[in-house]
Amino acid sequence: MRHIRTNAFNPVSPEQADFLQDIIISIDDELIVAIKSFSAHQGAWEDYRDCIVTPGFIDLHVHLSQYRIRGIYYPALLPWLEHTVFPEEAKSRNPDFARHISEDFYRALWRNGTTYSVIYTAPYREAAEMAFIMAQEMGVQARIGMTLMDMNSPDGMQQSTDYALRNSIELNELYQNQMLGYIFTPRFAPTCSEILMREIGTYAKRNRSFIQTHLSENPDEIRWVKELFGKSSYTQVYQDVGLLSPRTILGHAIHLSDAELALLKDSASAIAHCPDSNFYLKSGEYPLSRIAQQGIAFGLGSDVGAGTTLNMLYHAKQMNYRQSKHPVLPAEMLYRITRANAMILGLDHRIGGLKEGLQADLNIFQVPSGFDIEEHSLSQLCFMSEDFQLKEVLVKGKNKLPAY
Repeated sequence: MRHIRTNAFNPVSPEQADFLQDIIISIDDELIVAIKSFSAHQGAWEDYRDCIVTPGFIDLHVHLSQYRIRGIYYPALLPWLEHTVFPEEAKSRNPDFARHISEDFYRALWRNGTTYSVIYTAPYREAAEMAFIMAQEMGVQARIGMTLMDMNSPDGMQQSTDYALRNSIELNELYQNQMLGYIFTPRFAPTCSEILMREIGTYAKRNRSFIQTHLSENPDEIRWVKELFGKSSYTQVYQDVGLLSPRTILGHAIHLSDAELALLKDSASAIAHCPDSNFYLKSGEYPLSRIAQQGIAFGLGSDVGAGTTLNMLYHAKQMNYRQSKHPVLPAEMLYRITRANAMILGLDHRIGGLKEGLQADLNIFQVPSGFDIEEHSLSQLCFMSEDFQLKEVLVKGKNKLPAY
């Protein structure tokens, strides 16, 4: 058992993060077994008084197969996909390439304090299967999906509808664990036939499976969807084929009408907000206030490779910076990369907070020399995270940083 004397911030709600000063966090095997004031502790302890502890971060939307193309720029979504993403993802058909990029990606997640992630791979079973194999070998926690695309896709990447469905269902049946499970992953409506999306929606509803896709990221994309499907809105396409559900995670969701917001609210679908990616591709400003007013669940994703880093504190800062009028306070910044994402995944009983009985998924940050550790320290951690060095990243109580 470990007894860590430290300070911590525990996310409670968008408005509240509890500051826990001079406490003992006791860890036994994989779990937090106690959190109490140091004055109530008896016995040995490890001295981390110059540190701040947070829950491990959760990335709600990230593309493993795009990890190495971060920063290769095109100024809009569709040309960026054509010139950068598709050629890179094609490499992951090779199992050796898929193995190496998976290992590099998972280690990078840990270096940035991410202890659970929701992952897109490439449109090949080999890519998704290798991502699972490496995750099992390394002790990674994630939901992982094979990206699905059975129309309007480059040669060598376009799947048959049968290939997309059959392999997705087989992978879903192989990987059922909450902490390492499958997620159905149609890339987005322009590359997915109506029959593919409808079959996924039917299977997912029957089996209570998770789905992830992209929604209303870019005006050109939205026009294309309306031309292809003849529907009143992008969101209506997903509603009509049965993709919207309480286990659906929609990336971006920037350009939405009031009617579309109502569809998302009624279906209890969730949004993965990706502020860095939205800024990078000039996609637009996320309607945070309208989303929040409707009570639609949302969390944060890095969206690497359009996102430029796996550092979720950076994306939390960008959530504030990318709102032209709406201020986002540090309590909400921490909440959206921890507890909010855990709740969307149905995992808040296991991860996303600091509480007795939860997994010991923790980040331990060294506070810069000379800085006081007070209530305001969360603000400094969120806005100047580059100055706070990660000392340990615990996943189920085991430090993942010594592997480097």
